[in-house]
Amino acid sequence: MDVYNQLISGYREFRTNYLKDENQEWLKVSGKKQDPKVMMVACSDSRVHPAILTNSSLGELFMVRNVANVVPPFDEGSDDSEYHGTSAAIEYAIKHLQVEHIIVMGHSGCGGIGSLMMPPATEKAEEYSFIRPWMNIVKAASEFTEEEKKVMNETSRISACEKRAILISLDNLVSFPWIKEAIKIGILQLHGWYFDIKSGNLSEYNWQEKIFKEIS
Repeated sequence: MDVYNQLISGYREFRTNYLKDENQEWLKVSGKKQDPKVMMVACSDSRVHPAILTNSSLGELFMVRNVANVVPPFDEGSDDSEYHGTSAAIEYAIKHLQVEHIIVMGHSGCGGIGSLMMPPATEKAEEYSFIRPWMNIVKAASEFTEEEKKVMNETSRISACEKRAILISLDNLVSFPWIKEAIKIGILQLHGWYFDIKSGNLSEYNWQEKIFKEIS
């Protein structure tokens, strides 16, 4: 059985069990308006699933997943030819759902960060016609001083870039006026998370100490 048919088979099994008493989690939220208190901006990476990592139930997380969990800066979108999918989701989360927390979660081995740190061998622009402009939002995360390059190997620089990109996205969140206002009046908190796939360790950015600290 190929991978696509495995998905169809899995759905059929799900559908068979859907209305059983054991499936109360689905039945509980059916027909109800969603009311999550947390928004998660996470990577599209297939190895990192926020609901699984946090053991969250249906309806608890309002999620946006994109390449490298990037949040663009606020843009009023005056150019109708541009699309603002992530920004639209953030707007909905704040203005309609009134979430109380927004978490930007990055991870180790991020392909988007890898493309930022390691330019392609060819200079053909069409190879990365969407990814490269998107990753330019957090390009500053990949810029290291000569002194930093001397004391950091390639692996540690990539890890540092992944974490720096999270902080840039957090800064970009504050550029949205309604997010800035929500933080000011104390109804919204921002968080930065970093998940190490190999170890399974999750770290949270400590705003006071300005470092990522492992959650024990």
